[in-house]
Amino acid sequence: MHDDVRPLELPPTQRHVLSHTLGHGSTTRPRLLAATGLSKPSVNDAVSSLEGAGYVRRNGRHVPATGKPAVVFEAAEEVGWALGVDLGSSHIELMAVDLAGTDRAHVSVTEPGGPGTARRREPSASVVERAVEQLTEWCARPDRLRRLRAVTIAVPQIVDAGRRQVSAADADRERGAVAALLRALADHYDGPVRLENNVNCSAVAEMRLGVGAEVPSLAYLQLGVGVGAGIINEGHLVRGAHGAAGELSRLPFPWADGAEQASRYAMEDRLAASRLVDAYRSSTPGAQDSSVGDVVRAILADVATGPAEVRAVLDEYVRDVARACVALAAVVDPDIVVIGGEIGDVPEVVEAVQAAARPLHEFLVVSGSVIGELATVFGAVVLSLEAAHARLLGEHAVHAAAAVDRLGPRSDV
Repeated sequence: MHDDVRPLELPPTQRHVLSHTLGHGSTTRPRLLAATGLSKPSVNDAVSSLEGAGYVRRNGRHVPATGKPAVVFEAAEEVGWALGVDLGSSHIELMAVDLAGTDRAHVSVTEPGGPGTARRREPSASVVERAVEQLTEWCARPDRLRRLRAVTIAVPQIVDAGRRQVSAADADRERGAVAALLRALADHYDGPVRLENNVNCSAVAEMRLGVGAEVPSLAYLQLGVGVGAGIINEGHLVRGAHGAAGELSRLPFPWADGAEQASRYAMEDRLAASRLVDAYRSSTPGAQDSSVGDVVRAILADVATGPAEVRAVLDEYVRDVARACVALAAVVDPDIVVIGGEIGDVPEVVEAVQAAARPLHEFLVVSGSVIGELATVFGAVVLSLEAAHARLLGEHAVHAAAAVDRLGPRSDV
């Protein structure tokens, strides 16, 4: 087994001290004494051992207003890093983070051709190849070599309990981009790789870093090429018996009396952002290369002066999204329903959905996403960071939340 996945390789006292160091980002011996309740000799021995093994390093001195200066310690390379991956329909996002949550790297590999490119269910071979090259380069960096602690890959599909954890050795049993990434990891990591539904990851990101940070439950409604919901109840991700909780595309639609035969994927066709885009493009010359966000903003700009059919396109879509939010609220009763994707980035549309839903459900609160287009990869790296803390620190992994909090979206990604 590689050095990066040795389970609970540190004695309990060292795990206790390292956990507090990661939780605070940096610390001193006096702070560790106060935080851990350990004796001074125990803290000194643990810090010395961790420093000698490369888990912590010195980073200056803290000079208090009263008392003696103290050496500042922070996590070092041997602590390792965590990886989150988002396998989108036309992109792959990679995000690496150290276990203190202070050092983050992100790269996005996308299809050439812009928003007019044909829609896919999985990224093309060229995107996968470039993402594998980037991943291999990250794993081979001297400060990260053999120190990868946890990996989560977000996939646009149902993940049942039997497939939720795989390893590099399972590459031959997987297909497409997942298989390629597992093979790329084989020389650098032989620990468990977590597969998680992409919308579930987005819900995790919004709960931990976005609008859900102050509430115990939310539903994240993803409106993109596909449609789905991620559900978090009392702080826990709801997957269902088969990993299919929140698969709104499976709802039979329509089902009113006198309606035509219900179709298995009619709800997805109805709610997918592509429906709005296609309707606008078909009636607007020169809009073929417009993104979802461009189309929505163009419709809003045309409302005052454009033809009635322009507004009707958006009104009908808003009404359908509002009903989907009401359906979620009726079943799950979350504190908030978050609209993800480019639709959720337009405040006017989110407000219109809330207004359309209000007469149908007295408790429903609708919000746009705070995390935005990186929600899935943020959720994946949050899950990896928590798993890495648990794997390295065992029962002392109680400060992962502080490291996660430091991941809050920044403008430098």
